[in-house]
Amino acid sequence: MAVTDPTYIGQVASVSGNVVRVRLRLDIPATLVLVEGESYRIGQVGGFFRIPLGFAQLYGICSQVGADAAPPGQTEESGALETASRGDRELSGYRWMVITLFGESVGRVFERGVGQYPTVGDEVHFVTLADLKVIYAGQAAQGGIVVGTIAACASIPAKLNIAKLVSRHCAVVGSTGSGKSNLVTVLLEAISGGDFPSARVLVIDPHGEHTALGPQLAKVFKTNPDSTDNPLRVPFWALPFDELRALSFGEMQPYQETTIRDVVVNMKRAAAKLLPHPPPDESLGADSPIPFSLRKLWFELDDFERQTYRKHATTKENVLSKVIEVGSADALKSNKYEPYQLGSAEPFKNTNARGISKQLELLKSRLKDERFEFLYDPGDGYTPDSTGKIEKDLDSLVAEWVGHDKPLTILDVSSVPSEVTPTIVGLLLRMIYDTLFWAMDLAVGGRQQPLLIVLEEAHRFLPEAVSNAAAGTTASKADTPANRIVSKIAKEGRKYGVGLIVVTQRPGEIDSTVLSQCGTMVALRLSNQADRSKVAAAFPDDLGGLVELLPSLRTGEGLFLGEAMFIPSRVRVRRTTRKTAGGDPDVISAWQNPARPTTGDYTKAIRNWRQQGRKNSN
Repeated sequence: MAVTDPTYIGQVASVSGNVVRVRLRLDIPATLVLVEGESYRIGQVGGFFRIPLGFAQLYGICSQVGADAAPPGQTEESGALETASRGDRELSGYRWMVITLFGESVGRVFERGVGQYPTVGDEVHFVTLADLKVIYAGQAAQGGIVVGTIAACASIPAKLNIAKLVSRHCAVVGSTGSGKSNLVTVLLEAISGGDFPSARVLVIDPHGEHTALGPQLAKVFKTNPDSTDNPLRVPFWALPFDELRALSFGEMQPYQETTIRDVVVNMKRAAAKLLPHPPPDESLGADSPIPFSLRKLWFELDDFERQTYRKHATTKENVLSKVIEVGSADALKSNKYEPYQLGSAEPFKNTNARGISKQLELLKSRLKDERFEFLYDPGDGYTPDSTGKIEKDLDSLVAEWVGHDKPLTILDVSSVPSEVTPTIVGLLLRMIYDTLFWAMDLAVGGRQQPLLIVLEEAHRFLPEAVSNAAAGTTASKADTPANRIVSKIAKEGRKYGVGLIVVTQRPGEIDSTVLSQCGTMVALRLSNQADRSKVAAAFPDDLGGLVELLPSLRTGEGLFLGEAMFIPSRVRVRRTTRKTAGGDPDVISAWQNPARPTTGDYTKAIRNWRQQGRKNSN
């Protein structure tokens, strides 16, 4: 009896774990097959296939097809696989296919995972629309958010399991123009659409792409806010000492660093006593988030460098010479002493000076630079006075960011100076994560109200360490404050209710540790070979072979694999109704417009450049 099932395409040739090699029929149709009025292509990479095993049906996804030669790493047997006893022609090894099993169904109930495996000679069929409906029927039971439709069947919605998306972390990768900004906006819209009124999502936005979501759905924080935005304040005294030193003083010798560290610790211990709930002295250190006056620190260090001395007329001991002009810490004005003389003439130069004049000049310039005002002079009660006293503490700041009544918080860091952006982003995330960590099971803790962090342009903050094999060293550029805290969140955040979505167009430059911790991978069009290799290594479910599909994906189309997607799927992401800054400009309309912009806008552009902020109005 000849095989009459039109979905039958071949037989199992070998099984290695959940990877199955299939020998295709000699007479398999090379074009379309019509089944119940629907047409299907045979042997499509990324297509679904079915292996009947009694009452169960195993399902797999095709990752590779070929002819003549066996798949890499395997040896091609000669001759036919077997002589079919049902009257059809011999099955030949001339054409083959590799599929990866991902689930099974019994009685039209689909379940992820495989409880039994096929054996050599078992039949393999392509799936029909009826099979797809069985596979995707389990989406509804899991709940989640709809981001688009399944590419193989536009009538089936593509849903992401929101619980797994948050708790297992996610990576969104794709070349520029592939639809990353649209996908992230769709995700944010779906989360804030009303089904999750207590959702808590924090977006680190380096280019201001998602500010269009506010104020209806989000609170937007900027260092140079417009009328509808909120000021982004990041108090310097919350920085660990090493980060504050690198940001404010630059490089210095170890003995100089140790001296300044001791001064900072003493200032923090004195200021801690002014807090409503002072911590014990033994728990305080240079890294403790205790307010102190950085201007006072500068003034005292600078004053010591400038001091000159005379010999006491009677005791002949060195005494401080006269101050000829009194300075001010608040005004960043130095005390002026009698100038020292050369040789043995009085007054003498301070022989104990630490030699940090250059570093103090850098600190002074940073304190005066308006671009750093959000950090060194945040205002609104967060700037310490000369004694270290503040009106508002970090609890008010973190509550401003993630304790409001909107589901989304967008921290627009586009106006933060690029040389300090990784440090600032690292501080922002560390303040929030540490607060939720120490909240533990409180109502505002991550376990009671989980937090999802979306990190755009992640390659800027999570650079991969570069090894020098010849020198036996590893470059330290990966050791940034942002990289340290994001790596910590990726490894430990699940236990404390903090999830992570990293979004990048250069996955090849991303820290492998972070990428390996992402349980869900969303890969849009990606052409660079190095990027594809990095993504293939991070693909879950042994589906690395699908990476070869990435260069041919359409704009807005992606492979969704891992924990948050019910099964590995090729998805057409829906278009957002909001225009994001990451979208393509309308070149045709702009160039067909006969009215050119006025030259006065160039004046505004230069002003914005100098002010480090975009202002459209006068």
